[in-house]
Amino acid sequence: MKNQSFIRKLGYALSGFIYAVKQEHNMRRHLVAALLAIWVFAWAQPAAIWWALISLCIALVWAAELINSSLEALIDHLHPQIHPQIKHVKDMLAAMVLVLSIAAVIIGLLALYSCL
Repeated sequence: MKNQSFIRKLGYALSGFIYAVKQEHNMRRHLVAALLAIWVFAWAQPAAIWWALISLCIALVWAAELINSSLEALIDHLHPQIHPQIKHVKDMLAAMVLVLSIAAVIIGLLALYSCL
């Protein structure tokens, strides 16, 4: 994939995102949550810094879910049998998404509180 155009690389990235949304239930949930957050922010009209923070949170949660989903798929492909250590790895990946999701909710609530 080296020395390919930016447009081609962007196409690969978009293809990966679309695949994740189609295949992963949690990715669809995060997408709906992001759209809801944007709608609430548009209604509440917080300061620009809050928009920046919630945008960063949305991007981090999506990135974490993409990492989680891709690593789980790779692990399942390479080692389809149940193994205690693999379970711990998958649990930690899920925890990464959970931690970032909780942080996003807290930042969203703080932004809304600042609008009162």
